[in-house]
Amino acid sequence: MINAWAITTRDNKKDEKDCDIVFKPAAARLRDAYTGGYSEFSNGLPYPRNRDDLLKKIENMAGGLDLFAYFGHGYNTQLGGHILTPDDINKMADALKPKLKPGASVVFYSCLAGSPGGLTTSLNDRIGLGVWVYGHTTAAHSFKNPDVSEVHNGDGPKFRLFANMLGPSLRAAWIESLTYTDLWLRFPLMQHADIIKEVNAVRLVGTWSLPGGAKYVFDWPIKNGTYDTEASLCVNPNGTVKDAAGRTGRWEIDDDLVLSWGNREEIWVMPIAPEGQRIKSGVGVAKRIARGKFGKIQG
Repeated sequence: MINAWAITTRDNKKDEKDCDIVFKPAAARLRDAYTGGYSEFSNGLPYPRNRDDLLKKIENMAGGLDLFAYFGHGYNTQLGGHILTPDDINKMADALKPKLKPGASVVFYSCLAGSPGGLTTSLNDRIGLGVWVYGHTTAAHSFKNPDVSEVHNGDGPKFRLFANMLGPSLRAAWIESLTYTDLWLRFPLMQHADIIKEVNAVRLVGTWSLPGGAKYVFDWPIKNGTYDTEASLCVNPNGTVKDAAGRTGRWEIDDDLVLSWGNREEIWVMPIAPEGQRIKSGVGVAKRIARGKFGKIQG
């Protein structure tokens, strides 16, 4: 079972509908995906009453969380008008710590909160527990922003940009995955390798030309889901592939892309390269000649 909790700002900015249109619906989506908890706090109260209401809502959460998600406005070292000082960050960290499992994930769907040396880094240091903390390094949409950072005190770099983990060739597909699939609410609990598989699946969907004049059409029936185990979060991307002769096969991405045509398998080398895809034991390369549709706009 995955224990998750979403907290969101309740009060819209003056003359805007930021909470009603973005933050509250997104928090509810995450709650429903994990059958988790949900709270709203009164960010419109004057400081520090708004801060204290947030802390109270955190203190009232269930414990043993695998995932805590915050939805609201942010800045490098602040959240809205309620977490403003280093002492506020420490208070938030101290409220969160007893609610989290060791190795839990904490994610801020907030502008700039994941900036280098910013709020997510301070929280990670204060909480300890081997937690993983995610945030955005730029100002953009709450959960479709591709500029994500990861902070973790463990093996490897303490501060990591997803842009560096994915590489420049996968950035466009990463943006599309956040726009058209629910990867945005799953990635904080996923292994990097599984995220990369899904982003490669985005590049696969469509029509491809092969050496010798053959054509393949790849379909990916990805849907928003509900999740209760790590295995349910990290299913290898898979779907159908059809050729010009009308045959239908299956494809699955793991270490390589495997196409299954009955008793015959065809192996494409990862990563998926739309402008020149190498096929094992084949001569020449495949090329994507038309994009396909997949998923559903997320908001």
